[in-house]
Amino acid sequence: MLRPPRTTGHLLALLLLLVAAPAEADGGKDARAMAPPAQADEGEGAPASPATAGPPAAPGGAPATAAPARSDVSTGRRALAAAGAVFPGVVAHGTGHLILGEARTGWTLLALEGAGAGLAVGGLSGAAVSGASRRVIAPIVLATVTGVGLFGISLLADIYGVLAPEGGTGTPPSSLPWVETQLGLAYVHDPTFAYRTFLVPGVTLRLSSLRLSGSGWFALNDDNARLRVEAAHRFIGPGTPDGPRAADGSFLEIEGALTHHRYTSDDFSITTGEVTLQGRLDLAHIGRTLRGSFAEMGWGIALEGYRNGGRPFEGNELLIPHFAFGMYLGHAGYPRGEAKVVYGHRHDGYAGGAKIPGLGSGVPGHLGLEGRLYASPRWGLLADVQAGSAYVGRLSLLFRSGGSP
Repeated sequence: MLRPPRTTGHLLALLLLLVAAPAEADGGKDARAMAPPAQADEGEGAPASPATAGPPAAPGGAPATAAPARSDVSTGRRALAAAGAVFPGVVAHGTGHLILGEARTGWTLLALEGAGAGLAVGGLSGAAVSGASRRVIAPIVLATVTGVGLFGISLLADIYGVLAPEGGTGTPPSSLPWVETQLGLAYVHDPTFAYRTFLVPGVTLRLSSLRLSGSGWFALNDDNARLRVEAAHRFIGPGTPDGPRAADGSFLEIEGALTHHRYTSDDFSITTGEVTLQGRLDLAHIGRTLRGSFAEMGWGIALEGYRNGGRPFEGNELLIPHFAFGMYLGHAGYPRGEAKVVYGHRHDGYAGGAKIPGLGSGVPGHLGLEGRLYASPRWGLLADVQAGSAYVGRLSLLFRSGGSP
């Protein structure tokens, strides 16, 4: 059976990922239109397509009927909406949906843009007034990155919503496998260091709401290695196949991680401990046109220890917020996966922070594009590119067992 959000508090926690949640309005018709489509496991027969799926669980747990198809929207109007989502939509997010006739979703995206712009401007103003004092910089950075995230997500959501087919580009898995492994090659172009190519193995183990992950980056042309272990507890969202299925792909979890990066040929190393609260919200909760898309946000802090040669450790604090906008790929069968655009504020990875002209150089983090696609229940590919002060590309072979979403 599908598992709806267990409590209203859980749903509110998910909506807090976007800081400002859309208010309930217009009665049961809108609630039914916003409900994500139901999804069955591969092992229990082919899932129904979103246009014909049975009544899914609405955000509040009540049954809902599938949203009517937008067959009344002409090709010309859809083209005009797509153009409007770019301009003037780049300034007024939601314009594309207003042209398309999805007013409620359009105004919600405009409100998210306003909230994001307010947070970003307020954060930058606070940094200027305080002189970026270490005593207040943490909330300033977190507010600014969250604001930029809301601004960017609302823009991309508007473009996605007017271009996506009815039912969206894909549906999320209702469960996750117990074991997932990867083995790949990566290339890093960084003029500061000699390394270029890396071997990248990794493994993820899941047990109910617990996730354990380990990965390594091992340079093939230099003495450089980055080792990382993660442990996470998922409060809500898709779990292992032995548990109840999730209604959608939204989740909320807390993650702790330990990373050790050895620059042996350069005679220094960095050890980092961190904790992050992160989650995903399926944007079908905002509007039916956004089915198949999702937003992610995370807020974290890390403590770093540097060792240069034989000198004692030197400590440093690092803020590591991030956000992403993505889409699911495929409704039934294979290939099936997801792709997302990511911003990471951390500077301690191979991509580092962005280099830009002026005083702000080195302050922003890096941008990335990540996609994973499974061609069968067991085998898939992971592709990842990042751009900051260095450029990183990775291609990995994926294998999973213990349940196929």
